Amino acid sequence: MKAPYFVAIDFDGTVTDVDIIDAILQKFARPEWSEVETLWEHGIIGSRECLERQMAMVDRTLAQLLDYTDRFSIDETFGDFVGLLEDRQIPFAIVSDGFHVMIERLLENAGLRGLPIIANGLWENQGRLSTAFPYADRDCNAANCKCMAVQDLSKDRSLILIGDGQSDFCLAHKAGLVFTKKKLTAYCQRHKIPHFPFDNFAEVARFFDIKRAEAVSLLSVISVKD
Repeated sequence: MKAPYFVAIDFDGTVTDVDIIDAILQKFARPEWSEVETLWEHGIIGSRECLERQMAMVDRTLAQLLDYTDRFSIDETFGDFVGLLEDRQIPFAIVSDGFHVMIERLLENAGLRGLPIIANGLWENQGRLSTAFPYADRDCNAANCKCMAVQDLSKDRSLILIGDGQSDFCLAHKAGLVFTKKKLTAYCQRHKIPHFPFDNFAEVARFFDIKRAEAVSLLSVISVKD
């Protein structure tokens, strides 16, 4: 039986406790990075322009950034959650407005390899950092158009979103069920979007660990947005 839903998982602030990019910017970028962040938070610029401008303010090698990334870690219950999804054959992906190379590094540090990751590109070109946005869309100002990416991945399945922040706002309106932290919790409250606040992935796993028939029944009473 095909799983009735697809799970989209944000990374920074969701799988991790902190936003890795913000931590790197605070450590290595010129002070003006926070002014660009404010423009993004107020919707004046999109996250693609925000990341392009901010990463241009970082004068470090990619190797140095990855070494700094190593001091952070993921939710210790996330690995068990991934194992549960794989055991249940529930399709999922990490869908992030962050950078693939940093996400992969932290997952590998935790012993998790080969997970599906939809995120932005970052590499070093002639001693300078370069960014790429393979999941951007011309009609969306996000660096990673999560709505478009998830639509392609989920097919005809209902969507479950696990997220924490501004990059998840749009996708929350399309999800049938949302697990939330931080800003996303407040956003869902304001917009009356059904959601379940959580602290760690062991709490989220309780939903997926029930019998599949019960999960389908729960989803059936939640309004799935088109």
